[in-house]
Amino acid sequence: MNVISVRSTSDLERKIRKLMEFEKSDKSSIIRKALEKGVNEELKRLALNLYIERKVSLAKAAEIAEISTRDLLKLIKERGLSLNITVEDLKKDFKEAMK
Repeated sequence: MNVISVRSTSDLERKIRKLMEFEKSDKSSIIRKALEKGVNEELKRLALNLYIERKVSLAKAAEIAEISTRDLLKLIKERGLSLNITVEDLKKDFKEAMK
């Protein structure tokens, strides 16, 4: 496991202590869990933005977000976004899925 060093605000420290207290967990575990959750959300946000801007296909967006195409479709629906799928996109995604 690698070490990452960050400077935190007093407000963030307070929130971490609160989580430590309620979850009965150590500081490293709390921060690791929060960081992983945050990074995963940022990957989803990035992937959705690239997809909406038509810079990547649905399959590529799912790959960037590190989730399945099905989960990305679910996320698109949950966020009320529209699918921008052409016949060519469907063919490309189908080829990717068959690999």
